[in-house]
Amino acid sequence: MIIVIILLAQGLVVGMGWWSGSRDVLTEVVDQYSRRVEASAQDTASGVALAIAKLDTETIEPGTEGGIRVQAMLDDLKLPGHSIVSIVSNDGRELYHMGDASSGPSAYTATVPLAKHNAYLRVNAPAEQLISARDAAASEMNLRIWLGGAVIILLTGIVALALISMHERRLVRANRVLGQQVQRKDSDLIAAREGMILGLAKLADYRDTDTGQHLDRICEYSCLLAKAASRKYPEISDHFIRSIRLAASLHDIGKVGIPDAILLKPGALLPHERELIEKHTIMGAQTLTSIRDRFGEDELLDLGIDIALCHHERWDGTGYPNRLRGNEIPFAARIVAIADVYDALTSARVYKPALSHTRAIEIMREGRATQFDPVLLDVFMSIAEEVDTVRRTLQPLDLPRAAKLVAA
Repeated sequence: MIIVIILLAQGLVVGMGWWSGSRDVLTEVVDQYSRRVEASAQDTASGVALAIAKLDTETIEPGTEGGIRVQAMLDDLKLPGHSIVSIVSNDGRELYHMGDASSGPSAYTATVPLAKHNAYLRVNAPAEQLISARDAAASEMNLRIWLGGAVIILLTGIVALALISMHERRLVRANRVLGQQVQRKDSDLIAAREGMILGLAKLADYRDTDTGQHLDRICEYSCLLAKAASRKYPEISDHFIRSIRLAASLHDIGKVGIPDAILLKPGALLPHERELIEKHTIMGAQTLTSIRDRFGEDELLDLGIDIALCHHERWDGTGYPNRLRGNEIPFAARIVAIADVYDALTSARVYKPALSHTRAIEIMREGRATQFDPVLLDVFMSIAEEVDTVRRTLQPLDLPRAAKLVAA
């Protein structure tokens, strides 16, 4: 668009220049040529008159001896261009005529008196010559204008393209820098958000002194299961796997609101105590929802809310808090439910010792299609060795933490 505007502007400038200058140039060309033609006609007239005077005849009337000599002289005369030479008597009779009378009207006439012979000599320059001269001058001038205009347009077009290219390169660099700045800002915000989420999750983890590296293990187990399940569920993306690694840490964030007397109770819970501790799912979801309301829509927080609220739901609909059944339970929550139960079975608590990996797997297999999603549980069983490797890496010695507390 910019180039088109520039070229149109150039065409307008060239056109105005041609219109304003062409009239003056043509006028000057015609004036110069007119002066040359007029001078040539006058020179021709004077030359012919001198030649007649040199004949030294008494008369130049046609048919006389003098007239014959004049005619012979005129026949030998070479006239410039299409000039016409006439000898006219003072009473208006044309005595002699030399040249093509069909050449059109005259533009200029030069006369020289022949007083001795009561006549005068007239030389006519046809207007056709002037018209031809004007057309030739106009053609040459138009050619020069168009060539000059083309050169101007070409040069300014090249300059315009160079300027546009330079401007576009600057815009590309500016956009690149801006994009990098936005990316850094986004990365900073994501890092701050993830740091806050992990901090909240750790806060809940520290409340439960039996769990050790519980959060780290839950996140790794969930990530392993999601990655393995992607072979059966193509919709599981790498982004989902990365997200669930972090979102899984939020599953027990609601335990921050549970009293220590219940959360750390070494014995069996009373019904009202169990009812209260089951509310940690709702408390966690409400906490994350409040954060999301501040941040705006956030995919990671949405995933965390599903996990916090639903990771204690059971496949047969007997779980809590909403007794969801089967595929009503969010997919991420079904993954974390398996990871959470495995870690609970293989970790020592104040009220129980840790079970072995083999025994935990046996117990979980009994919950297929009742407590757990049967397809996801089968996937978990297929990666049981990898899970056990992670457990051995991240889990401290399987000694009841309660014993340590009593000793202390």
